[in-house]
Amino acid sequence: MKNIWEKVLTELRGNVSSDIYATWFKKIAYHQSPEEAEGKLTLTVPSQPHLQYLRKNWADRLQSLASQVAGQPITIKFLVAQTVDPIIPTEIELPLFDPPSEEVKPEISIDQLAEQCGLHRGLTFETFVTGKANEVARSSAEIVSSQPGTQFNPFFIYGGVGLGKTHLMHAIGRRILENNPKAKIRCVSADVFVREVVDLSSGGTFSDAKIKKFDETYRTLDVLLMDDVQLLAKKGGTQNHLFGIFESLLPNNKQIIMTCDTYARQLSDFDDRLISRLTKGLSVGIEPAEFELRAAILFEKAKQQGLELPEDVAYYIARRMNTNIRELEGALNTVIMNAKVYNAPITVELATRALRGMTSTGPISLENIQKETAQHFNIKIADMYSSSRKASIVKPRMIAMYLAKELTQKSLMDIGSSFGGRDHTTVLNAVRKISKERAADPELNHTLHLIEQSLKNWA
Repeated sequence: MKNIWEKVLTELRGNVSSDIYATWFKKIAYHQSPEEAEGKLTLTVPSQPHLQYLRKNWADRLQSLASQVAGQPITIKFLVAQTVDPIIPTEIELPLFDPPSEEVKPEISIDQLAEQCGLHRGLTFETFVTGKANEVARSSAEIVSSQPGTQFNPFFIYGGVGLGKTHLMHAIGRRILENNPKAKIRCVSADVFVREVVDLSSGGTFSDAKIKKFDETYRTLDVLLMDDVQLLAKKGGTQNHLFGIFESLLPNNKQIIMTCDTYARQLSDFDDRLISRLTKGLSVGIEPAEFELRAAILFEKAKQQGLELPEDVAYYIARRMNTNIRELEGALNTVIMNAKVYNAPITVELATRALRGMTSTGPISLENIQKETAQHFNIKIADMYSSSRKASIVKPRMIAMYLAKELTQKSLMDIGSSFGGRDHTTVLNAVRKISKERAADPELNHTLHLIEQSLKNWA
């Protein structure tokens, strides 16, 4: 049976994307049961959410593929491993297929329930493509969705525009709802929340009836999901209402999930009490997608439209569009539309014509690095060339040198010359220091990614 599973894995490796294989199939282990019988294949998975995903999306295909490989009918059963060793299962065996249930089916579908909660039906874990830039966030989100209110509460997802924060948040809400259709969930954007708070005092006076309804809506939730929390900056009254909701939900182990464009402690014009609550649980960042992830996203998006995207076209778009996932998807849609309009096959030549003027890559100059870094830290561009030893200037200057080395082909000597005639050893020391700090400091890492993303928009 072990040999059969190894052959199944080989088939899967050649027919699914690398990220799907790594996320869902590589982690499955063969388990030699003492009672192993002919035609029965026993495997272990790392968690119950993992099992649920397989049951929902791959049950028929896995069993069919195993039967084809074996040349006889094969029944697959899974065990959920709860130890470090993936081949040691729990005592409870969980079948891949759900047993017949006598429970009354809900009157409305999960899709309908999700829409009532403000969740987008297309933003699920199954459609979320995973890579190095988001794998920690994805794994953490899976844990939150399987154990809401017990771990990582609140759960704070931060990162630049169009990197998948909203998608991941909706996926969590969807999974919680699938596990518990009776869960009271509300997904709302921060700007909508502001309007709801403003409406409480429409006409200049607060309405007791409106406040009661507002409190019943938010303070009795099982799960609150809020997108773009940075939009609450300078809105003290709205922040007070949100703080009150936090104080109602958190002590009762109700899950709070929020997205933001920056790390919580970097939020300006925010109540310190609210920032304290936001940083109490777990904060995870989503970084700009690396090339491999961008390509995988393109394949997945094309597949969702019923298209098989040629590999060379996917790689071309992935190299040219490197800012965020939204622009990446927009570029793909542009290429597909051009192919339809001109009734032409999707080729690199067609993609080149379609994306002319849309591509985001280009040379990044030392001048733009200095300008963008100075602007980010609110210092003068002249400070980049100065001899000032103020900490508020030295650190941004070192960051700019580091970025110059990372994002340009300039030599250490050329970079030093552009920073007030500094020698190459000064630049090298700055590069080494910032590189070391970046690996150890999530806030600095996020800051660098923000500047890098802005610079790519310059180009």
